Amino acid sequence: MDLIKRVTKKSVILIFLLILLSFLVDWKDERLRFIALFGNPGLVTVSILIGGIIGLANLKGLVWGIESLLGTHRASSRMVFLSLLRLFILFAVIIILVVMRLMNLFGFLIGMTVVFLVLIGEALRMAKAQGKEGPGESGERP
Repeated sequence: MDLIKRVTKKSVILIFLLILLSFLVDWKDERLRFIALFGNPGLVTVSILIGGIIGLANLKGLVWGIESLLGTHRASSRMVFLSLLRLFILFAVIIILVVMRLMNLFGFLIGMTVVFLVLIGEALRMAKAQGKEGPGESGERP
């Protein structure tokens, strides 16, 4: 799917840029002390990467689930089980990383948000491009 490839490519680039920018910030600065509420401030950079990776993996899982669901007329119990399993694994990984103090939730949310915003931006761009085609050009009836 072309949309997912564009989202992945743009997300990786933005996450890489955010990681580079995060090296320039002194996360232990007194003015940024609220970052410590979310975990170790020294792990913000790593957490941005973790959030981006988990966000992209979750997106791939959603695409896989939707593509397999489109082949059937109703949701199979197997698909529901696999979707819930994916959600459970996502929460388990986040909880384990937070409890072991290997991640800062602020950085994690930044990484996840980048993937989400890129997905929304690409979907809006795609919808706008399809809207310019008009109903007659795409094979639809007016």
